[in-house]
Amino acid sequence: MKTVKLKFIGINSKLIPNISIDDQYVKCKKNDFGSYEATVETEKEEIKLAFTRDLELKAKLWWLYAIISFIVSIFGILDPPYDRKCISMNCLFNIKLNQENNITIRFNTLTSNGKAVELETENSFEEINNEYKIDKTAKKRWIALLVIKIVCWIGIAIFAGWLIANKII
Repeated sequence: MKTVKLKFIGINSKLIPNISIDDQYVKCKKNDFGSYEATVETEKEEIKLAFTRDLELKAKLWWLYAIISFIVSIFGILDPPYDRKCISMNCLFNIKLNQENNITIRFNTLTSNGKAVELETENSFEEINNEYKIDKTAKKRWIALLVIKIVCWIGIAIFAGWLIANKII
């Protein structure tokens, strides 16, 4: 049985990736220093380590969730904002394993292009994908959602003005 000890540095509230090893989700625990750690045991000689960042605006029923959260959050006042840059992450590594494997992953800041992570390990590995990219579909949906929210706020302001005018006269 081979042990893989993963340490993730640089994960913040704007960057919450999905981490998987051989298509199995990895659950991480936060340590005392603010970074995350995970330990995985496997029988394999080589693993596929993947990091993805799925955007909510790419989901199948994104519009339904957006409408419900807009109404429930008092017309967007308490609604957390979507990532306006719409940057997704796609990273995939093949890592050859030893008996004990310590792997440190440093996440770079969100940029529209460039490397997403830096891998530090004594193991040999192959980098298949390692990129941040702007998701054009999510960007279009974000712009459409912003326009709809502005139109709704203008409609609410006009309706409130109409109600006030009818109460005063």
